[in-house]
Amino acid sequence: MKIADIKVLTDGGPWAQHNMPCAKCGKNKAIMQLWDGTFQPCRSCQREGWKTVKIPKFLRRFFRD
Repeated sequence: MKIADIKVLTDGGPWAQHNMPCAKCGKNKAIMQLWDGTFQPCRSCQREGWKTVKIPKFLRRFFRD
């Protein structure tokens, strides 16, 4: 497995360019939330109901590999 080399370009305005693929499908670009710097799945995956969330610490033990 290859680790992605993610690059984000912005001038601090309300836009950004990036090369982060969608975490669900991997075909389209992910959606970057500028207010917190996180990535959400692409629009088509979001229409299917997919979201990226941070699991609370007390629940993480249930989701370990």
